[in-house]
Amino acid sequence: MHHLGYEKKIIRLLQALYNETFSAARIDAELSDWFRTVVGVLQGCVLSPLLFCIFLEVVMARALESDDIGAIVSGTRINNLKFADDIGLLAESPTDLQFLVNSTEEESKRFGLTVSTAKTEVQCIPPDDRPMLTSINGVPLKQTADFVYLGGKISDSADSSADIERRIGLATGVARSLAVLWKSKDIGIPTKIRLYNTLVLSVLLYNSETWSMKEELNRKLLVFEMSVLRCIAGVTRKDRQRNTDIRSQLGVARDVVKHVRAKHLSYFGHIVRMQPSRIPSILLYGRVNGNTVFALIVLPH
Repeated sequence: MHHLGYEKKIIRLLQALYNETFSAARIDAELSDWFRTVVGVLQGCVLSPLLFCIFLEVVMARALESDDIGAIVSGTRINNLKFADDIGLLAESPTDLQFLVNSTEEESKRFGLTVSTAKTEVQCIPPDDRPMLTSINGVPLKQTADFVYLGGKISDSADSSADIERRIGLATGVARSLAVLWKSKDIGIPTKIRLYNTLVLSVLLYNSETWSMKEELNRKLLVFEMSVLRCIAGVTRKDRQRNTDIRSQLGVARDVVKHVRAKHLSYFGHIVRMQPSRIPSILLYGRVNGNTVFALIVLPH
């Protein structure tokens, strides 16, 4: 922290917090003997996540000292993306990616961290028939077409089709579990719509700020929405009621596609207000050089 420019007073306070600390483990309802805590952060301390992130920043700064590897966006080279203890490494060739992997693994080991090969996957965007053959300490890493991260499905096709279909599937499960409520005569329509917005729509639109929409995807979202609204209204397709009439009957003024567009605009405004040096701002206004980006997600423990 001293090398990162933190004030000496802050460093001394943290040292005093960790000095002479002891821990014990509870096993089968029995407490073990107390032992001195010499490694790691204090469990339950509000500062622990921040301290770990600072620690990881130092590890990655040493691991990624090379500034000639990564994806170039409007002159800015980006070779890593970080969130908590999750790290995404970016390179434009399998050879460069292997170099980043080796460097990250070596520095992580030097600081007492281990990269989990079981949780590490490689992805090529756009997809390529040639295998990438990336490995850690001789252990080959799985090359995947898509993976789920923070609830969103990231596909090597670089579109949102897989993520939207997954969200529709999850929201369908929630809607079916509430079928008894939709049919109940003791619950009013306004209450049912509030339940729909809170329990179903929130699941469906998770991560929708990042979706790249097409007419076919809009249609799928609208078809799902109307299937749920018909259940709430107690009508079927055989009743041949117009979608607009059903929406008017239920008091639903904004359809799901308009909800997505509103989230797009909200997130766009958030990025516009960022400093130009922030990566989201660079990606929004920048232009990607080259055709292929090899991405790797690693999770140090």
